Amino acid sequence: MSGAVDKVKTHGLKYSAVSVVNVLFGQGLLFLFHTVLGWPATRSNVLSVCLGAIPSYYLNRAWVWGRRGRSHFVKEVLPFWVFAIAGLFASTLFVSIATQFTDISIVANIASLLAWGILWILRFFVLDTVFHVAHIDPDAIDDDEVPEGSEATTADPTTQPESASGTA
Repeated sequence: MSGAVDKVKTHGLKYSAVSVVNVLFGQGLLFLFHTVLGWPATRSNVLSVCLGAIPSYYLNRAWVWGRRGRSHFVKEVLPFWVFAIAGLFASTLFVSIATQFTDISIVANIASLLAWGILWILRFFVLDTVFHVAHIDPDAIDDDEVPEGSEATTADPTTQPESASGTA
């Protein structure tokens, strides 16, 4: 249980903030396509999820999990897209079922939000494990002891110890 608490403390706020941005973007697209343009709810949901997944991936990767550079397909891209596709199927199913019972267009948004809410917590813990990067204080250890791929090896040079920047 303490591992779960540590994950929430480490990445929870950033993950939540990115999720809010993603929800606003995706739900805005769904509202635009279904309510404003009058497209069928299911098609609108599929398009909004597909378009919303792209910025979601990059925001989560860069800001929440601190990854930079080229993405690793098996360790990063594949797990993210497995959840994106699961969300696509779940939200499309919820939207399809909900809109069969009413003509109120906002119901599509509510059904989509419900489906994504169910996946939200599970996705956080799985993707945090996949993207996990060791948090190392570069001042506390020698450069030779920093594990490959850790944040300390990719940190901003201005945050490195003075001897590493050549100003000693």
